[in-house]
Parts: sequence; C-alpha cells; structure tokens
Amino acid sequence: MAHTLTANEWGFSVPQDSPFAVFRYLQKIARESVGESNVIDLSRGDPGYGFTPSVRGRRFYGFLAMLDTHLNNGAGRFSIRTDGAGNEGITADIESFTRNSFSKELADALLADLEEFIAALRNMSKECGLEWTAFDVLKNIFSSCAVTGGTYLNPQGEEITRVVLAHWYRQFLPGTITHNDFIVFQGASHAIGTVFKALGKGGIGYLNPDDVVVISSPVYAPYNASLLNRGIKSFVLSVDPVTGVMSEESLNHLESLSNETPSGRLKAIILIDPNNPTGFSLADTSLQRIATIAKKHDCIVITDEVYISFFPRKKTLADYCPERLLRIDARSKIERSTGLRFGDMFISQTANDYLSGNILKKHLAAGQDLKSYLIQAKGPGGPEGELQHTTFVPGPSQFMGIAHMVLGGKEREKYLEDVK
Repeated sequence: MAHTLTANEWGFSVPQDSPFAVFRYLQKIARESVGESNVIDLSRGDPGYGFTPSVRGRRFYGFLAMLDTHLNNGAGRFSIRTDGAGNEGITADIESFTRNSFSKELADALLADLEEFIAALRNMSKECGLEWTAFDVLKNIFSSCAVTGGTYLNPQGEEITRVVLAHWYRQFLPGTITHNDFIVFQGASHAIGTVFKALGKGGIGYLNPDDVVVISSPVYAPYNASLLNRGIKSFVLSVDPVTGVMSEESLNHLESLSNETPSGRLKAIILIDPNNPTGFSLADTSLQRIATIAKKHDCIVITDEVYISFFPRKKTLADYCPERLLRIDARSKIERSTGLRFGDMFISQTANDYLSGNILKKHLAAGQDLKSYLIQAKGPGGPEGELQHTTFVPGPSQFMGIAHMVLGGKEREKYLEDVK
C-alpha cells in the first residue's frame, strides 16, 4: 500500500510521517519548481550531491575491468598465464595489451596509474606486516576475476580492500590499526542492521525490550526505527547544533541513571558524529563525558562516523573509550558514491577482546567472539550465518571504492573545497 502523507497546509507532518516519504514529496516540489538540474538534494545524505565520483578512479577501474577480460577468459586464466612467468612476464603482457588497445597518450596514463596503484598498495601492505610484491598486488586484483565480480570473496572482506581501509583510517584514528580490524559491509546501513540483528533477541540477546540505549538527537532516522521496532527504550541526548555541546541537563540525567537494576539497564550508546543529517561535530568535552558514562555503565559504544573524512582532525570516541567501540563508516560520502554500497566496521583487537570477554561473555557461546559473530550475522537470514560463505559486498564495489581512495586524492581535495 502506498504511503499517504498527512493532509494539512504543508502536505506532511514531521512527527507522524516517514521522513523518507516526506523527502520524496519535497524532492518532487523542488524539481517541478526550479528544474532537476538546479536541485542539490542534501536530504539524500550526500554532501555536495550532484558532484561526480573521481574521474581518475572511475577511469582506472574501467581499465582494471578491461584488463580482467584479457587476463581471465576462455583462452586462459590469470593463474595459468602467470604460472612460471613471474612478475616480469605478466607486466610485459599487460603493457603490450594496453598499448595495442589505446592511444599512446592514454596508454601512458593508464600504465602510470597502474604503477602508482601497485606502489601504493605495496607500501600499505608493509604497514600491515604483509610485504606484498608487485606480483602479489596483481594477484589480489585479478585472481578469480574478483575485480569484475567473478568470485565469492572472504566473508570478512577482500584482503586488499581491508589493507587500503587500514591505511585510510590511520589518518583519523589513534592506536595501532591493521587490516584484520575491519569487516566490510554493503554500506553503513548494512552494518547498522547487522549490529541490531547480532545483539538483539534474535541474536545473542544482549539488547532486549525494555533495555535502554542512549542516542544523540537529531539522529539518522533508521536508528530510531530499529529501536522502536524492537521495543528498546531510547534515552535521547540533546545537542546544540551550533557548538556541538550536549545539553548539561540531559547529561546530568544520564549520569544519574543506576546500572544496578537488570531491567532497564543502560546497554549501549549510539553516537552519530559528525552528525547525520545536520553535519555538525560534537565537542571534545561532550565526547569525554560520554566515554565516562560508558565506562560507568560498562556498556557498548556504537559510533556512526560516515562524515568523519570531512573533519580530519577531530577526536572521536576511539580516543576516549576504544576498548568498547564498534565504529561504522562508509565510502559513500567522501567519494560521492552512495550507490557503491561499500561500508565497513572497525573493531580493534582490544575492543573485540574486551567486549567478548567482559560485556558479552554471558551471551556468546564458548570459544566465540563478537567479531566472528558479526561476520556470520551480516549475511541474509539469521545471525548464525547460514550464508556466511560470501562477503555480500561485490568485488566491483570494493575495487571501484579502493580505486577512488588510492587515486582520487586531488579531485577529493577540490570537492572538499567546493563543499566548504
């Protein structure tokens, strides 16, 4: 049944109607009023919506896809072509194919991009203790047609993707970060749904009806819906949208809550910072207070930081309570690629050990840890991982994403200037 918006002088009601239905209504009015080409639709969660993803990244991914058709086809596969040929043989083959397929100018540019990409991946692998050769990088790209979606990938996420993620987040997060600290998802929304599936009554039963979860306001609407649909009580923290400082009254009320009663106990804090949908950033003093409260109640902290790349020097709860943190992020916003569906969750070894061995010890089965359970739960079906053999993030999404991350720097800088 189609959703009917509230009939009043505005044509909708903020408290009664789905925000997504309201957005569609306003989008229609905007397009009819000024024309689609003149609309910048920030309601979609895309800062600077209407900008394009990096041209260099897309061109390079197209080159990889074309190389994949050359290296993996009915006449032979990458593994056969490279058997005994080594790196020199495959490099010569790639160069010959490229120069026969493109003009000299474009061939030179594409081969230079590939050389830069390989060098960057080798350096990133060293940061994770992997020490890849140039051949190792090519194998990660072309083995089993991963770049064009020819294979199921590792449920935790393709290793080359997690190596790039680890390098990227070292710019924003404190502490030691390795590729093993990440799980790859089909966007941040997939990660959010997985957390509730895994921790809720259908999963390990940590978040149950009448439990309390703290959440900041305003907030990305699906969080409210997820809590409401599960009967979980939410305690809303009011935030000044100009200063990013949380209301003293709501913080004092939160600090006064008792954690001695099992029923109604504070179980988790969900923080969207920088905020979605308004885009402001929480003040450090507020983050410190939240961390203190999380430690007092010994609860899980879930942060959604999909806008963090727009605030590269800001502190997050990873600075104040890393031992209890599940951190969600995505490539969508900073790469202008919301259709890419390429998100991730950061859960450090310290956090996995603490959460599994302390807060969730009574809920997890013997020998099980939270990270492995989340990897199982991210598949369709139940949280026990009936379909855990695949990552559910297609190879094309991952390789397009890392092409943007590695080669889109100059265009990203220009984009940030335009958004500011």
